[in-house]
Amino acid sequence: MADSSTLHAVPADSGKVAPVERKAAATSEAPKAGPLGGCSPHHEAWRSLARTHAAISGRLQDALADAGLPPLAWFEMLAAIAAADEERMRMGDLAEALVITRGGLTKLVDRLVKAGLIERTFCDSDRRVSYATLLPAGVELLEEMVPVVSAELELAFAARLSERQAHELSATLDSVRGSACGS
Repeated sequence: MADSSTLHAVPADSGKVAPVERKAAATSEAPKAGPLGGCSPHHEAWRSLARTHAAISGRLQDALADAGLPPLAWFEMLAAIAAADEERMRMGDLAEALVITRGGLTKLVDRLVKAGLIERTFCDSDRRVSYATLLPAGVELLEEMVPVVSAELELAFAARLSERQAHELSATLDSVRGSACGS
């Protein structure tokens, strides 16, 4: 028996969640070998991580929409800038922090500038360096969004992981990211 479930893919540059249909094979069926043969435990871990990210991102996106708030991409940008020194980030650093292309970042920044949540500012000594700087309206919106996101993350994680397990998971993922980035 096969069941169908929906994952939510979050395109980095759009801030919108698109449903992605996925067919899940019944547990009684043997896994089919694909072009790469059987999946290694590392490949399976990668796939599980990607599916979990998509599912939780979709859940966060739905919670924000249900609360009448802007998309998750807006929250992530506002939160990243709020956590930075002087509540501003260089555009390149922001793109890296959000894991989006510079083109995707430009579109997202344009939307938040138009909404009056952030502004583009420039380095006094080098006008080629630009920053995304948080405005008071951005701080206010972020304060509305934080409880919604925090509640959903609490539901998704706290019910499944102890604090110790959450710390271990973070450390493991940071280690994998570090090796993937060559550091």
